[in-house]
Amino acid sequence: MLAVGGGCWIVRRSVVSSLRTVMFGNGYLAGRPVQMIKPSLVGANSVSRRLCHRLVSPTLVLNERLALTVRTREPALYRSYSAAAKLQQARKTEDKETEEKSGLGDVARLLMLARPDWKLLAVAITLLAISCAIGMSIPKVIGLILDVLKTGLENNEGQEKPIPMANVPSIFMGLSIYEFLAGFAGLMVIGIAANYGRIVLLRILSERVVARLRANVIKKTIHQDAEFFDRHKVGDLISRLGSDAYVVSRSMTQKVSDGFKALICGGVGVGMMVSISPELSGLLLLFTPPVLFSSSIFGRKIRRISTELQEATGQLTRVSEEQLSGVRTVQSFVAEQKEIHRYNFAIRDIFNVGKKAAFVNAQFFTATSSLGDISFLVVLAYGSYLVLKGSLTIGDLTAFMLYTEYTGSSVFGLTSFYSELMQGVGAATRLFELTDRVPSISPTSGKKFVPGKGEIVFKDVSFSYPTRPSNMIFNDLNLQIPAGSNVCVVGPSGRGKSTIALLLLRFYNPTSGQIFIDGQDISKLNSKSLRREIGIVQQEPILMSGTIRDNITYGLTETPTTEEIRTVAKQCFCHNFITRFPHGYDTVIGPQGALLSGGQKQRIAIARALIKKPSILILDEATSALDVESEGAINYTFGQLMKSKSMTIVSIAHRLSTIRRSEKIIVLGNDGSVVETGDFKDLFADPSSELSKLLNEKSSRTEASSANYQPPADEKQLEDEIIAHSSDLGSEAHDDSVEEILKDVSSDGKPIKLSQ
Repeated sequence: MLAVGGGCWIVRRSVVSSLRTVMFGNGYLAGRPVQMIKPSLVGANSVSRRLCHRLVSPTLVLNERLALTVRTREPALYRSYSAAAKLQQARKTEDKETEEKSGLGDVARLLMLARPDWKLLAVAITLLAISCAIGMSIPKVIGLILDVLKTGLENNEGQEKPIPMANVPSIFMGLSIYEFLAGFAGLMVIGIAANYGRIVLLRILSERVVARLRANVIKKTIHQDAEFFDRHKVGDLISRLGSDAYVVSRSMTQKVSDGFKALICGGVGVGMMVSISPELSGLLLLFTPPVLFSSSIFGRKIRRISTELQEATGQLTRVSEEQLSGVRTVQSFVAEQKEIHRYNFAIRDIFNVGKKAAFVNAQFFTATSSLGDISFLVVLAYGSYLVLKGSLTIGDLTAFMLYTEYTGSSVFGLTSFYSELMQGVGAATRLFELTDRVPSISPTSGKKFVPGKGEIVFKDVSFSYPTRPSNMIFNDLNLQIPAGSNVCVVGPSGRGKSTIALLLLRFYNPTSGQIFIDGQDISKLNSKSLRREIGIVQQEPILMSGTIRDNITYGLTETPTTEEIRTVAKQCFCHNFITRFPHGYDTVIGPQGALLSGGQKQRIAIARALIKKPSILILDEATSALDVESEGAINYTFGQLMKSKSMTIVSIAHRLSTIRRSEKIIVLGNDGSVVETGDFKDLFADPSSELSKLLNEKSSRTEASSANYQPPADEKQLEDEIIAHSSDLGSEAHDDSVEEILKDVSSDGKPIKLSQ
């Protein structure tokens, strides 16, 4: 039997001898083809099925008979099996150590979140103590009244009934039974008010704790480095922020108040029982160790199951997020049934964990309830003996038994609280994993970047992504981009063009080597200050839900004026379509700009980058969603920026129109090194150049059409082309004419200077 990637398969014994190499840990087999059949199709035995259900890590497991066969026929495969078994055992040991470190430590961390509200907590506990003291005095009052009534009956034996109250002894400080009860009723009103106050205050306190936890989690998560998001699926993070935080919230808000009440009332009850009868209290104390032991054992199980449940829920969220975001792909390949089965498998995992939790909870509460019932009967039997012996009054026995019930309820409440708390701790552990992780690239540490003209130097840079360390993208890459230049980086797909942009933004640090911007080593710079001076437009720009104005000014530390926003929008040729909306720049565009077309989103993204007035502008296929005419208009704006030399422009492109507008071409080879540099005319004219070979491979009708487009020679030609191709830019019913748009580019080619 083989378990790969959490799924179980039966490997036909006849093909075992054909295996040469087994790769485990990545979820696949390498070597000769192996026929694999699901257990459900071949009727796997119960042992195999149970083992399939128990495996959660991508390890290799062989049953003993098959292992023996492999050992004799394929020693290398058997060694893989042995290594896998050791790996699995090591993971179990690691999980156990992690589990022991969590638990009470995580509880303490949750409670530490309440430290800013310690005064509120002190008031709540005081009110709780008052409420418990009054409530727990009821059994003692009942016992006193019973003893007084018994004494009254004995003193007035043989007299007419009902016995006058004057003949009944006073119960306390000369008060009759009715007077005493009237006074005690007043105390109960105070207890009710105190109980109300503690419920409100503790609930508010718990909500604040959970709010702080959520705020801390999102703060830590959003500042994580790119490696973190490479390793964690978005669906899992959403599950942690949503489902896990909800479980913690439920545990902290709904159960903490009752848990505190059970703890204090239980303590008061134990004190009252000791004052009534130390003997019975000592007898009852014998049942405490079994209760504590069972709580400890089941608490660890519940916490472990809670973590499994949250992980299964996270997997379900990942699956659903992937399916819904790619629903068009699913429907295009008619894979709906496949995805439904995949989702149902994730649901089944949650159901299995939930079923396991049901059995554990049932065992836990059954055990504690049984111990409580047995202790009640034992105490009642021995208490009756003490009454007959004359060591205890009937009233005291009644009060003691009531305290036993009250305290038992408190203990049961504590066990229930402990169970819920462990579920919350299991979920909190997953949240603390996010808050405890220290990003490898701190967004705030380092020197502040001093912006210059945008000179870029890569010196002996080697790099591989942390999630794929064996796949080197760059090996000793060296390149220099002069300040104020317009450079285009081209090369085969997957050879590091976009990686250059990620390294410049310092989403990753080079494995070795250095990157300098304006003579400053960016590995020693504050990442935030660096990124504020770099503008980037990606091939698939992400817009935030909100207004167009919010998206253009996104991330700016100072809010620009409306005129500045309009100026940049005109430069990017998006002002006209914006003004066609009823609310103009205040139009809400929906999640990820759902109300806009691809070209409109890309133009707004370009405006968002330009309004920053960056010293470096990175264009990663920035005009890929535009038609030829719209791209030409945008290229005109870029051309004016290039003439001004006010910023360094780094374009990453496949389209010939984007490549030809650049002053310098940098061609990357298959090994990620620079194989060629030069201007477009010289490289394109040479059939043996790497650029020519690359463009010939990528040539298409769209590329040819784009290549035929000539940049406007002057503003009049640009105006004519905009009017001729106004279907996309919108020439009807605009607030501003074409002439007004062209005012935003001065005759000397310098871009509009935005006010600070």
